[in-house]
Amino acid sequence: MSKARTRSGNVPSIATSFVGRRQQRKEIRDRLASGRLVSLIGPGGVGKTRLALHVADEMNHLVEDGVYFVELASVSDGGDVPAAVIHTLGIVDQSNRDATAKLIEYLRDREILLILDNCEHVLPGSVALVSEILRYAPSTRILVTTRTSLMVTEEFLYPVPPLTIPDDAAPVSVESLPQFESIRLLQERAEAASPGFVLDEHNAAAAARLCIQLEGIPLAIELAVARMRILSLDQILERLPDRFGLLTMGSRSAAPRQQTLRSLVDWSFALCTEPERHLWARLSVFAGSFDLTSAEGVCGDGNAEGGHPKTTTLDLLSSLVNQSVLGVEDQESTMRFRMLETIRAYGAEILALTGDSERFRSRHRQYFLDVVTDLERSWCGPGQAASAKWMRVERENLRAALDTAAPGDNYQLELIAGLRYRWYADGYIAEGRRWADEALDAPDGDRAPTPARAKALWVAARVCLLQGDHEAAALRLDECEAAATQLHLADAAAHCLGLRGLAAQLRGDLAEAESYLELALRELADVGETAEWLMASFEYAVVLSLDGRSAEASAVSTSALAVCRQRGERWARSYLKWSQGLDHWLQGDFTAAHATALDALRDHRVFDPSLGTALMTELLAWIAGSTGQFEHAAQLIGASRSLWRRTGTELVAFGPKLTGYHSACRGLLEQAMAPRALATALQAGSKRSPTGIIAYALAEQVVDSIPEDEPPALTSRQQEIAALIAKGLTSPQIAAALVISVRTVESHIENIMTRLGFVSRSQIASWYIGQSR
Repeated sequence: MSKARTRSGNVPSIATSFVGRRQQRKEIRDRLASGRLVSLIGPGGVGKTRLALHVADEMNHLVEDGVYFVELASVSDGGDVPAAVIHTLGIVDQSNRDATAKLIEYLRDREILLILDNCEHVLPGSVALVSEILRYAPSTRILVTTRTSLMVTEEFLYPVPPLTIPDDAAPVSVESLPQFESIRLLQERAEAASPGFVLDEHNAAAAARLCIQLEGIPLAIELAVARMRILSLDQILERLPDRFGLLTMGSRSAAPRQQTLRSLVDWSFALCTEPERHLWARLSVFAGSFDLTSAEGVCGDGNAEGGHPKTTTLDLLSSLVNQSVLGVEDQESTMRFRMLETIRAYGAEILALTGDSERFRSRHRQYFLDVVTDLERSWCGPGQAASAKWMRVERENLRAALDTAAPGDNYQLELIAGLRYRWYADGYIAEGRRWADEALDAPDGDRAPTPARAKALWVAARVCLLQGDHEAAALRLDECEAAATQLHLADAAAHCLGLRGLAAQLRGDLAEAESYLELALRELADVGETAEWLMASFEYAVVLSLDGRSAEASAVSTSALAVCRQRGERWARSYLKWSQGLDHWLQGDFTAAHATALDALRDHRVFDPSLGTALMTELLAWIAGSTGQFEHAAQLIGASRSLWRRTGTELVAFGPKLTGYHSACRGLLEQAMAPRALATALQAGSKRSPTGIIAYALAEQVVDSIPEDEPPALTSRQQEIAALIAKGLTSPQIAAALVISVRTVESHIENIMTRLGFVSRSQIASWYIGQSR
C-alpha cells in the first residue's frame, strides 16, 4: 500500500466517539496489509460496521486511490450488488456491458480498499462479485462486514467480539471499571444522554451488572442508555428480563433494524432457513454453553412437525455458527457452542409461540438427569476426574434443569442426589446445600416419602455435616430413616448408619462413631454401595487413628485401598491415603507421614480444589511444623485458610481433634517465628491460587522471595498476557490475540498469580496498570 497519500473515497465520519478495540483495529490493518479479503463477522449489534469505519478512517491516507464504503442493507437483490458498488465509486459508463465487467475494468489498475457493509442478506451476489474482484483486480482489497461467512478461499474471518465486560465474580470498584470497554461506552453515552450522570460508588455495581447482562453488545448498551433519561441504572436492570420491550429507543438516524433490539434479531432470524429457525428456538433451552452431543440429544427430532433429522443437527449447528447465531468455544479437546443471551431469549419466545417450550425443556431435563445418573453409577472407577469436569462445565445447564422442574418433585431430588460427588468430591459444598434445601424444603413441594426423597435426604445430611450443621443433618437423617423403614429401603438405612457415625466422629464421640461405622460398613457392603463403603472405611480408619489404634486403622485403610486399586478409583483413595498420613504423623513417623500425604494430594489434584485439598494442606502443615520447617508450615496454614473459605466450610466442622492439631501447630509457629515473619508467611500462603497452593505443597516450583522495593518480574509472555488482562480481555480473546491455546493462557495466568501472590484477574489488571504509570 502507498504511504502518506491524500485522503480520498467516501468513508462517512462517525458522529460519536469510538471506544476501545485498539488491538483489533491493528490486527485488521495487518491482515489487510498481508491479504486481500478480511470479513468482520459477528452477531448484529456487536459493532462490525463501526469497527470497519474506524479501520477505514485509519487507512484512508495509505490507499492510493481511496477507501470506499458500500452500504448493502438497502439492496434487496444479490444481482444488484455490482451496481451498488458502481454507484458508490461514481463510475460513469453508459454502455450496455455487464455491471461486473464495468466494475472490474475500473478496479483493474487501481489501489482501492472496498468496504462491503452488511452482506449477509445478499450473500450469493456478494460472493460472486468478491470472487471476480479477487481474480481480476489484484490491487483491490476488500473489507466485509457480515453475519455470515462468504466461504471464499482467500477470505480471512475475523470474529468481532463484544466489548470487554467486568468479571462477574470479581469485586466492583469505580477505579477498576474504566479498564472495560463496555463500561467506557456506557459512561460516555450516559453522560451525553443524561447530563449530570457520574459513574461513582453508588452506581458502579449497577453499571457493571448491566454491561455483564447485555454481554458487552454495543448496540444493546446504547439502547439501554437511551432509557436513562427517565430510568436509573437500577430501574433498567429491574426491567431487563423484558429486554425486547425495554430496548426500543434507538437513534432515529440509524437503520430500522438497529432502532430496537427486537428488529436487530428479527433481521438475523429472517435470514435463516426453516430448519435453522427450529433449531435456534430449541437450543434456547440450554443455559450457558453446550456441546454437539447434548444438542443432538435434546434438539434432534426427525418426527416433530417442522423438525429435522437428527443426522443433520451437525450441519444446522455449523450453519448457525456461520451466521453468528452461535459462538464456538474451544475447551481443550471439546468444542462448545454458546448463544448470546439476547439471541437465546429471542429463541425462547419463538419456541413458546410454537407451543413446544415444555416439551424441549423436559427433554433438556431428562437428558442431563440421564447423564448424571450414568456418571453416578460409574463414579467408583477410573473416570472420576472426567465426570467431575463434566459436572463443572455443565453447571449452568444442570441449574436450568433443576429450575425448570416442579419444586421438590422426584426429578429435582434425583438430580441433587446424583450430583452428590460435585458437592463433596469436587468442592461445591455450599452450592449443594442451597440446591438440596431448595428442593427438600420447597413450600409447594410434595414431602411424601419416596425413594428419591430418601436418597436426597441422606445426601443433604452429609453436606450439612461437612458444613458443621449437625442440627440440620440430624433432621434430615431422622426423616430419611423414617422413609427407609416405611418403604423398606435397605440402602438408605445403610447410608444413615454411616452418617450417624460420621456425625459422632465430627462431634468428637469416637466410641459412638465406631459402633455406627462398624455396622454401616457391613450394611453398605450388603447393598453394594461400594463408593459409600470406601468413604465409610476412610471415616472408620480416622476414628481408629484418633483413638490411638494404629494397627487396626491401617488394616481398615489397606483393605479399602485394595478395592480402589482394583477399580482404578482415585477420590476415596486420596482420603484413605490422607488417613494413613495422619496415622503416621500421630505415631511420630514424620517421613512416612509426609510421603503419604503428598501421595494423597497428587491423587486429589485432578478434582477441583475442595475440602480434601484443604485437609491435605493442613496435614502437610502439621508435619512441616513437627519437623521444624516453620516458614513452610506457616505458608501452608495460610493456604489452608483460603481453601476452607473457598469450599464453603471450615476446619472446625471436622471436630475437636483436628481443630486441636491446627491450634497446636499455630501455637508452635507463634513461638518459633517472629510476629512479622509469621504474618508475612501466612499472608503469602493465603494469597496463592488453589493450583498454586498444590504446586507449592508438592514443591513443583520454587517461588523466590521478592524484595519489597522492587516490582515482581514477569517473563515477556506473562507481561503480554497481563497487559491484555488489564484491557479486560477474556482468556479466549487473549488466546486468539496471541495465537496460543486457551489452556496455555490459563497456565500463564496461574503462573502470574503465583509469582505475584494474587488470587484474581482483577488484581493482575490493577497491578499492571499501576506498573505502567
